[in-house]
Amino acid sequence: MGRMGSFIAGMVTGAAILAMATHYHIVRGKQGVFVVPKVQNNLSDIYVDTRGFTVSDWAEHRMLAAAIMRSNRGEVFQDSSLDGFRAQVQEFVTGWLEKP
Repeated sequence: MGRMGSFIAGMVTGAAILAMATHYHIVRGKQGVFVVPKVQNNLSDIYVDTRGFTVSDWAEHRMLAAAIMRSNRGEVFQDSSLDGFRAQVQEFVTGWLEKP
């Protein structure tokens, strides 16, 4: 393959990657990595690691949350809210135990 063939192969590869990035979210959660179709085609939130998300993080990523709900992957939210609740209880209990 000559220079022109390499150029065309690079253009096709780049176009395919751009199309994937504008149409899908790649989400890493506690259940693994999965692909979710976007609600709006744009370049925001291409890859998101949701393992440490709290309720306020989900509020900042509303379009991602809508896309996850649309694709029937709602179990992602349950883990993050439960972990956030556990962390708040843990902080409260340790703070209460440390008081004289």
